[in-house]
Amino acid sequence: MKKKFLLSNYVLLFTVLSISAAAILSTACNGDTKITVLNPAVTEALAERVPLAPRLDNLEGKTVYLVDMNYEGIGGTPVMREMQSWFEKEMPDVKAVYRLKRGNYITDDPELWKEITEKGGDAVIMGVAG
Repeated sequence: MKKKFLLSNYVLLFTVLSISAAAILSTACNGDTKITVLNPAVTEALAERVPLAPRLDNLEGKTVYLVDMNYEGIGGTPVMREMQSWFEKEMPDVKAVYRLKRGNYITDDPELWKEITEKGGDAVIMGVAG
């Protein structure tokens, strides 16, 4: 039911945006309005390369942070909690710590990164689920 509701919201949003864009373009076509458009293309410069962290041999006795990226800003999804429960049952010697990232998936959360570093997080699983 929730997925159908979300899908109908996306369809409605797309329809409203399409109608709005058509109205703007029809106004602009009469020559009275000037529209400035930004080019969203990525620059040719490559991002700085950062090497990946070395892999762990195993997870025994390690602390794994399960970070929900809060993709839709709705307070998380049950996926990471399910993973935490799995670790508790299947790998009890692994400490699985669930954390919900502040903000949404594109905002930084320096406090969380600091916590993971200071409390000795050995690994991080970051997830986006909807």
